[in-house]
Amino acid sequence: MSDPKPLIAFEHPPCLQEYMISEKEFFQQNPQYTHLVTGAVVFNSEGNILLVQRAADEKAFPNLWEIPGGKVDSTDETILHAAARELKEETGLDTSRIVRKVGEFSWSEVSKKTGFQQHWQKLIFEMEVKDMKIVLDPNEHQEYLFATEEDVLKGKSADVALSYITPANKTIKLEAFKFRRQTIQS
Repeated sequence: MSDPKPLIAFEHPPCLQEYMISEKEFFQQNPQYTHLVTGAVVFNSEGNILLVQRAADEKAFPNLWEIPGGKVDSTDETILHAAARELKEETGLDTSRIVRKVGEFSWSEVSKKTGFQQHWQKLIFEMEVKDMKIVLDPNEHQEYLFATEEDVLKGKSADVALSYITPANKTIKLEAFKFRRQTIQS
């Protein structure tokens, strides 16, 4: 018998309670989707967003920039736990608080393995972390940086071109800055 997964502890506001469900429950409530993934928006103390660059030898989308995240597993306690787990696996960062849902988007594609249509849903959450000590998983990501909103808009941070998987990936980052700005102003 394998050891149980250690529990991931974090705070979250009541408005995120609907995401404290398992992958199985999500698919029961949303049968139109076949895959569920999460994304984690993390800001540093200067208000810049963490971006990670996919490894050059990744099969899917090598060298492109994204926020940390990945597939929700059947062994994840809840969707929010999956987001915290993915953040930890990809960056070494421990989630202390999930602040808000930033957004979501979906897409469809035909599976190269099965030939069947797949329908993906991605849920993105802003997260606060305990310590900003980043350790990338080299199998998944090769670099990281903290980008300003202007960097995201122009697609460049210093001398680094910020190429994204899809336009929706760029849009969600800009939404995160918008939400953060609204919170600071209120």
